[in-house]
Amino acid sequence: MKRFALAALLLIATMAYAGKTTTPGYTCSLTGKKIAACCCKPTKDGKLYCTLAKKKIDSCCCKATAAE
Repeated sequence: MKRFALAALLLIATMAYAGKTTTPGYTCSLTGKKIAACCCKPTKDGKLYCTLAKKKIDSCCCKATAAE
């Protein structure tokens, strides 16, 4: 019974740790908000539009967030 409890505890701890490290995502350098996908959209004039900051930009403002 003690082995089962220890195994269950180990499984729960592993699942909790895995949930934190599987999705790194992005951070918008203009707003500082964490996002799941890049917020920069190309425009017809060759620039980019940041949907979070709601303005045109020259280079992408989405930075990959390091896994925790």
